[in-house]
Amino acid sequence: MTQPPTLAAALALASIGIHVFPCRARAKEPATPHGFKDATIDPEQIERWWRVEPRFNIGAATGALSGILVIDVDGPAAEAELRRLEAEHGDLPDTATVFTARGTHRWFEHPDDATPIHNSAGKLAPGIDIRATGGFVLVPPSIHPSGKKYRWGSETTIAAPPSWLVEKLSAPADGVAAATPPDEWADLIAAGVPEGRRNCSIAKLAGHLLRRRIDPYVALELLRSWNEARCRPPLSDAAVERIVGSISARELRRRDDE
Repeated sequence: MTQPPTLAAALALASIGIHVFPCRARAKEPATPHGFKDATIDPEQIERWWRVEPRFNIGAATGALSGILVIDVDGPAAEAELRRLEAEHGDLPDTATVFTARGTHRWFEHPDDATPIHNSAGKLAPGIDIRATGGFVLVPPSIHPSGKKYRWGSETTIAAPPSWLVEKLSAPADGVAAATPPDEWADLIAAGVPEGRRNCSIAKLAGHLLRRRIDPYVALELLRSWNEARCRPPLSDAAVERIVGSISARELRRRDDE
């Protein structure tokens, strides 16, 4: 029996590590109780969802979970803003792109050793939204509420983002970082993290310690211990050193600018 096109596409994405979940047919609303938090790469679960409704759209969880961040460029004015940014900072590399009802979704690798990048609206430029940790996007062959079908461009490789883009997206708005809720810290430190969240979690903890002027060597030893005890499976020691070194260098640059 032939698979529905959206099911086949969802399984293909899951096979390369993109966590997916169903959204309602011709809509952006999730069809599961917890939306992108239900996203998975488990083919059996994906098939169970699409047996319920073969016409479901496909939602792809963005951020560290799937290892992607997406630039949502909404219309001609936003495209002009993106060209302005490229003229100022350098061209974005060719990357996997989805054509939406009004504009484009440009997919990039989520940086492993950077402060986690979260959703934002207009932070990069007017009309340009970011879908990263805590978000999702619809993917082809989903159908927009307008009736237009999402479609892939010719480029299939997901490129690494340029450093200027990462710096802009990871910088706190107005220079003030949003406070992490206490229960989030408790979950992170006590419960630990699975494979898809190790790099960004160590980066987050490193930033928290170094911003409070903990000696970088002390921070490194603390995070080595946390990695061994709480990451499933632990990262290599070299990876932990690289992440802490990157965050430490960024913190030193911030202090120099004060």
